[in-house]
Amino acid sequence: MAAVVALLCCAGAFTGGGIWFFRTVQGTTAPARNAATAYLDDVRDGNHPAAYGRLCEQLRSQLTEEEFARARAAEPPLGGYRITATEVSSSTDSQSRAEVTVTAAGRQQVLTLVEEDGDWRVCGGI
Repeated sequence: MAAVVALLCCAGAFTGGGIWFFRTVQGTTAPARNAATAYLDDVRDGNHPAAYGRLCEQLRSQLTEEEFARARAAEPPLGGYRITATEVSSSTDSQSRAEVTVTAAGRQQVLTLVEEDGDWRVCGGI
C-alpha cells in the first residue's frame, strides 16, 4: 500500500511539474507568437499601415511605410498560414529575441522578433 501511495505522489508531482513547465513555456512564448500572428494577419488582410507599425525600430528606420506597402503589394498574397514553432531567448545585450517559424503556401519562413519597450516587434524575415 505504501508503494502505491508513493507512486501516486510521484506521478502527481511529475504531472504538476509538467503542467507548471508547460504554462511557463507558454507564458514566455505566447506574447511573441501573438505579435507574429497579429503581423501576419495584417499582411494577409492587406492592412499595410498596421503591419508596418508592428515592425521594429531598426526596420522602420531603414524602410518607409510607403516602401513597405509597395514591397508587400508586389508579393503574392499570404493567404493561410500556420505557426509551427516559437523560441524565445535573451541575448548578451539583454534584449529578448524570438524566432517564430511560419508555414505558408508549402514553405517555411522564420520571423525574427525583438522586444522593444515591452512589445514584441517583427525585425526580420518579413
